Amino acid sequence: CALPILDIMEIMKFSSEAKITRMNWWMSVVVLMVINVVLNMVGVIPAILVNLLILVPSIAFAVSRLRDRGHSEPLAFALRIILVPWGFVECGFLAGTE
Repeated sequence: CALPILDIMEIMKFSSEAKITRMNWWMSVVVLMVINVVLNMVGVIPAILVNLLILVPSIAFAVSRLRDRGHSEPLAFALRIILVPWGFVECGFLAGTE
């Protein structure tokens, strides 16, 4: 049940229709962490640049997951992403809307 390429492109465009399940969110978190660790270990790209490259997809996946939870306001996204512990709980452990 991997993320199809089309869904990833919709997520990266911050499409209002893009919603992802908890499982897909966890898969994206693991994949982005592995990419981050590998690129930092290789050392060809400076760590700060790697982290900036990973930041945009991380925010896109979090916004898509929060849409699945029923949030649609930019302020709701910002508060949950800034408040990392609650955003992590809401994205990773709470069920989405049906």
